[in-house]
Amino acid sequence: MSKQTSIDDLFGQARATEPYFKDQGFVSRVNAKLPMVRKVSAAQESAISVVAAILGCTVAYQFVSINELVALIPNKVTLTPISLLASSGLISGLAYWLAEHKRSY
Repeated sequence: MSKQTSIDDLFGQARATEPYFKDQGFVSRVNAKLPMVRKVSAAQESAISVVAAILGCTVAYQFVSINELVALIPNKVTLTPISLLASSGLISGLAYWLAEHKRSY
């Protein structure tokens, strides 16, 4: 049987055996000369999204009449076993995805 090596042990051995590269402050000098990255706040992101949505609605309003949109709304819904299965699968998948991808603030 072969001996199993964990990845942490492997990296630990590499850190212990490989020489340390001394950069004499090169990385910190380069980082100091780089321009600062401007971050967009949550309020700015929201404002951009709202403006884009309003612009999209305005463009859609110019090209599609309201009567055509109202005619596209279904006046009757038929539930079949396949549609119930598909909708429950989508809801379950969404719930699982939301549970696995917790927000980190």
